[in-house]
Amino acid sequence: MPAAATISLSLLYSFQSADIQDVSQIHHLYPKCISPPITILITNDHLAMAYDQFPLSVALDDSIVQKMLQDTLLHSRLTVIRTEYLPNHLHRICLVHLSNGSHLVLKLNPSPSTDLLRHERYSLETEASVLALLTNSNIPAPRTLGYDRKGTRLDSPFLITTYLPGISYADALPYLTSTERREIELQLRSLSSIANRYISPTFGPVALVASNRGSVSWRDAFRFMVESVLMDGEDMMVNLPYIEIRKAVTSWGNALDEVREARLVVLGLGRSENVLIDRRTNGVTGLLDFGQAVWGDPALLEPDMCSGTKGLLYICYHAIIAIITNHYRPQRDAKELDARKSLTATLAELAVERECAKC
Repeated sequence: MPAAATISLSLLYSFQSADIQDVSQIHHLYPKCISPPITILITNDHLAMAYDQFPLSVALDDSIVQKMLQDTLLHSRLTVIRTEYLPNHLHRICLVHLSNGSHLVLKLNPSPSTDLLRHERYSLETEASVLALLTNSNIPAPRTLGYDRKGTRLDSPFLITTYLPGISYADALPYLTSTERREIELQLRSLSSIANRYISPTFGPVALVASNRGSVSWRDAFRFMVESVLMDGEDMMVNLPYIEIRKAVTSWGNALDEVREARLVVLGLGRSENVLIDRRTNGVTGLLDFGQAVWGDPALLEPDMCSGTKGLLYICYHAIIAIITNHYRPQRDAKELDARKSLTATLAELAVERECAKC
């Protein structure tokens, strides 16, 4: 693969283009009425560990799924034996057992009662776009076999991809030595750098760039990304220092102007629950969940490794996502508390830098 691959995103989607001139237009970019997406992945019993260890059966019309597979894969001999529901996920995920011994993972829309953040409503389009880009790369990502954006076969969009072998890195972590973990983390950084070689002419979330609504600068794209999350927080009346956050992003936006190339950044890439490994060799065999990706600065993935004001802005962004997401889907852990501590410390540091700049 070439050192850098410049792509034409307009071919991936046929959205109506729109110009973005002010932050208020994010309401139009991420409308509340948008339905969340679906995906399908081919797998075996090992991959079930990456989703959940205790799949539950659900009533899913096998005949409809079988007809969809026949129409999409043009394979009339495939028969759906049964489907199983894998709980505890944002999307409804089903294991589809086929007559030839293979399995599909059917990732359905979240429950209609599930509130989603604005950027989560485009996860299927984003994943389909990113997987299409990575088809010929060395990244162990699923290969797309079929994608129905309009959902004409299942009354909802869906994506069919190939199976990736391996067990969940998250499940294996307690049994790995520090040396083994370090080796796997090095592999993940290398795979992330491969993704970063892809370049777009404009900045912003992949789905928006694909619909010709990207930003010409990373400063503007990042500001819109922060603003969309803040609006999610306001919708849920989350207690946050909104004025201070917006002031910090506006005041220090020039720190982002050094980012001149819009590179592919898959948020969550390398997260243990999204990684499959071969336990015998500790090699990374698969990466899952490409639904949250942006064209921007690769340093956004590891803000702690990025020094200066830019790194502080990225830490702030990740913190507010963690805080607000926990209000949409509360978790029994200390992630929100840690995120609030991080946000408070980061805003304080940015305020100090602002005062020093006045001197």
